[in-house]
Amino acid sequence: MSATLEVHDLKRVVGDRTILTDINFSVRAGEILFIRGPSGVGKSLLLRALAYLDPIQGGTLSLDGKTPEQIGVPQWRTQVTYVPQSRTQQKGTPSELYFAAQQFKAQRGRPRGDLPALVAELGLEQSVLNQPWVELSGGQAQRVTLAICIALKPAFLLLDEPTSALDHDSALAAERVLTSFGGGLIWITHEDAQPLRVGGRVLQLPLGTEYPVAQLADSPDHRSRSQSS
Repeated sequence: MSATLEVHDLKRVVGDRTILTDINFSVRAGEILFIRGPSGVGKSLLLRALAYLDPIQGGTLSLDGKTPEQIGVPQWRTQVTYVPQSRTQQKGTPSELYFAAQQFKAQRGRPRGDLPALVAELGLEQSVLNQPWVELSGGQAQRVTLAICIALKPAFLLLDEPTSALDHDSALAAERVLTSFGGGLIWITHEDAQPLRVGGRVLQLPLGTEYPVAQLADSPDHRSRSQSS
């Protein structure tokens, strides 16, 4: 899997308020970019813009030099997949959702991962695949959603706090699965320790400052929390 997602001068405006402006970065397959910043700063809005789920008010997005319009929006979303924090509102079961996703024209003929194996690696029983979504706990739903998105093999996963509903051990299992995914990861987290465990780079919003994950360990907030624990 070889691809590069590039963002140039991205701008997001909601109503009469500019949330993000002059955001620039690139991520290659196999790289991890954590998105950090206080609540309300536009982290989820950024991911939705990258997935082309919301319009942007300035700047450009490109995948290997081609814009969403050049690639085609359905194909773009197949390659750049948003994984929301909130549980799916789909009816039916995870297996039915996975089967339905494969029927989309943009998904036909593409390689697939081993969904049952991914479910097991995430610490779930195979039975969750045939259980109605409404019967799954928040943690089960979050993990099986991750498994489905990984099995569809996009070039990039846009992760909106993908372990927020998980206990520590389940979060570690999810981190292992995600870091072996092979594609690029753009990952929102509020947990200081997670980027330090996983590695990669950090994009700090709202200014769009970028730095290595290791720099988090030297931040005053992280040092004070480490000393108090």
